[in-house]
Amino acid sequence: MAIFGIGAYYDRDVSNDFMEQGCACVGWAVDDAPPAHAILRHLRAGDIIFIKSFTPNGGLTIKAVGVVREGKVREFPPLGDGVPVRWVWNGEERVGRLDDKWPVRTVTIYEEYHPDVQNRVMDLLLGSG
Repeated sequence: MAIFGIGAYYDRDVSNDFMEQGCACVGWAVDDAPPAHAILRHLRAGDIIFIKSFTPNGGLTIKAVGVVREGKVREFPPLGDGVPVRWVWNGEERVGRLDDKWPVRTVTIYEEYHPDVQNRVMDLLLGSG
């Protein structure tokens, strides 16, 4: 099991679309973002995923937390390629700035390794947050 963060901002915030369609998607075409699609293909059933927003000055905000239902990438029109997710929690949980020199939080999808973020995501997922 791993914990992944994913962005949901295309030309607008599509977080609600992810939750309504039960998915987490990469909005870029494969040719435009091969690394993002490689990470997406790495997700497996049981992995935890959270919708995030991040700015260098404001830090990290968690917008939803869910569990990947199936590690098979498929198309979710009009959102793009993604994996099925059972979204368990949604809201606005501000984590803030993290001084951990992990410069990936601005990218579309990444694996989260910071223990404070992992613990907060787990608390939200399990309802103890």
